[in-house]
Amino acid sequence: MNGSAGSPMNTTLVSYGRILRGRWRWMLWGVLLALAATTLMLIVEPPLYRSQATVFVRTPGDVSQVVDGGDSYAQARARTYASLAGSPSVATRVIADLGLDLDPATLSGRIEGANRPGTALVDIAVRAPSADEARQTATVLLSEYAATVHGLEMVPGSLVPRAELVAVDPPGEAVRVVAWGAPVLAVLGAAALMGLVLGALGAVLRSTFGRSAADRIDVTQTERVPQ
Repeated sequence: MNGSAGSPMNTTLVSYGRILRGRWRWMLWGVLLALAATTLMLIVEPPLYRSQATVFVRTPGDVSQVVDGGDSYAQARARTYASLAGSPSVATRVIADLGLDLDPATLSGRIEGANRPGTALVDIAVRAPSADEARQTATVLLSEYAATVHGLEMVPGSLVPRAELVAVDPPGEAVRVVAWGAPVLAVLGAAALMGLVLGALGAVLRSTFGRSAADRIDVTQTERVPQ
């Protein structure tokens, strides 16, 4: 029972295998074309550089007097302030400080903030067309970012804010971002795999439709033969 039920699927797989063996050049061309297109995109892609920094959410005020020393408050604030790093208001002040010819939305799209799970650390990354601009923008961003948090955490009548940002790792040397942030070999490998799949699909479709067209021609010729 199981053998007879599985035979149609096995027959189909064998047929596909024969098609792919007979049309292996389709898969080869698919891989080559995908690699060529991806390589061209990597070459013509405008250069982009990224500078990274890490800040710590510290609780110097009354919050630090709670049972856990303010750790839960700091972690909650870190999750919130990770999203604030790329806010248009912060970006607007950074643009004004540096005199950049950018709109806030563009600069906001170049800023990433991420809270490390279970910590009060926020990783900041800034992208720019040049290494100097990336690092300079990141440096000014941290200043405006810290000032924004300070203003939000100040309580009337208190001398210290409930939370503040402290730079753990200042903006480092900017590095060039290639392959859309992924390793080049991984991008090329994914492109090759996609080309292989598309080439195999093209080979199967070409064989199927080619056979159908041939069958139609045979039927037409048969009908024309006098009985």
